[in-house]
Amino acid sequence: MARGAIGQADISFDSVTLEDEVNSVTLTFDVPPADVTSFTDVSQNVVAGKPSVKFDIAGSWDGAAAQGDATIFGELGLEAEEWDFEPDGATGYNGFAVVTSYSITASVTDAVKYTASFQHNGGAAAMDGAMPTRG
Repeated sequence: MARGAIGQADISFDSVTLEDEVNSVTLTFDVPPADVTSFTDVSQNVVAGKPSVKFDIAGSWDGAAAQGDATIFGELGLEAEEWDFEPDGATGYNGFAVVTSYSITASVTDAVKYTASFQHNGGAAAMDGAMPTRG
């Protein structure tokens, strides 16, 4: 059984490399069922709906470099930007996404951390309705 590489993930958003700040990336593909049940059906019938893609990142906020903070904060409420995620540092997924949330957590006794969520909205261009490119 093959296993994925450890510590090799690459992540970028808006052409800014984030893997030196980010310690966790979760890429999620959701396919909600579409209900096609008719009045005469005894039980519910479903087909695969339209897939959606989102990714969440978590990492350490770096005020000195501020590349993650400056990039993510700068894109709040704006158009989609390109993203690229390579779980093993080579093969991965890319497309365009909008920032859907950004949270900074600071405590007295721990490093400042941040999380951000992104919603994919295009493959080769923003809002083209395509899935991410995989390669």
